[in-house]
Amino acid sequence: MSAWKYKRLTPKVIASKLRLISKKDLTDLCGRNLEAVSLELSKTPYKQDIAGIPTARLDSLSLERAFFRNFERTCMEITDCAPRGVKRLLSAVQSKFEANVVKTMLRARAANISIDEAMSYVIPAGRLDEASCRGKLGNSKNIVDLIETFSDLGYGEVLKNSLTEYETTGALQTLEAVVDKYVYSRIWEAVGKLMGVDRRISRTVLGIEIDSVNVKVVLRGKALNFHEDQIKRLLVSSSDVFEAKDWENAMRSRDVKSAIESLLSAARSSLARDHQYVLNDVLKEYERSKSLSRLETVLDLGLLKTSLRMVRRYTYFFNVGSALAFWNLKWFEIRNLRAIIRGVEANLSSAEIRKLLILPY
Repeated sequence: MSAWKYKRLTPKVIASKLRLISKKDLTDLCGRNLEAVSLELSKTPYKQDIAGIPTARLDSLSLERAFFRNFERTCMEITDCAPRGVKRLLSAVQSKFEANVVKTMLRARAANISIDEAMSYVIPAGRLDEASCRGKLGNSKNIVDLIETFSDLGYGEVLKNSLTEYETTGALQTLEAVVDKYVYSRIWEAVGKLMGVDRRISRTVLGIEIDSVNVKVVLRGKALNFHEDQIKRLLVSSSDVFEAKDWENAMRSRDVKSAIESLLSAARSSLARDHQYVLNDVLKEYERSKSLSRLETVLDLGLLKTSLRMVRRYTYFFNVGSALAFWNLKWFEIRNLRAIIRGVEANLSSAEIRKLLILPY
């Protein structure tokens, strides 16, 4: 019965994965002009989305909109093929892309940049289309005003409850973490409503993603000298790998490096290979650069690598795991394409653009 439920979804995911752009083809786009990039992408699944862009209006923004139209359609096609219970989970998972828009808009308002400049960083998603984003930014003069505009979407209340802490610390990361907690808590709740194999695999695939979000929260907190209670309030429900005491040990560590080592030790004790791979890479990067932004990029890269392993592990079995992992791969493809066309428009060299890409190897 479980396999029968996925008779439409699994073939759709397999076909979609085969249409992802290869690493070589992505890197070959670096350094080309926008017309050349558009021409090459017209030979890919993005053809339908970029075909309607007039040559005179071809720029990074018009291409980004085309990329996102493709992403949204791909997500909808996969969701439509899913069995009923899994559709609820996939709909919840899609909200994390909308949450990215909320966080980007918060950063833009905090930086007090113009609406047009802000929209150059925003990739509309979910209920936040371009018109909605422009409207909310236009109707807000500061962070407090912007948070008020999110009340109709559910983010407003949780952000309002964190305003005092934000005003005390001045750290925008607290608000971003609150958005992540809100979205991933809903996703984890949807996982809990599944049964049997679907639930177990969803906990595995989404668990490492939630743990990655929590690791970012802990490392940011340590870097900003937050108290343990401040960090704890921002954590999402943990996966099956880390227990509450593992997060407490990390939060009580004397510095960022000790926190990473503490979590790596816990991952080894749990025999969690995927977590060990990611945290080993994070530790090496910290010893090399001491850069928090670089650590977060390594965590993103770790999620990409894990998603690739998950797709290989689950695609040829009929379950939800392959769809969840594929969505991450597709989102990283969009991020890489966006970095390429932004780099081209900024006249960066091919080598400089390649450094902006998040590639699995």
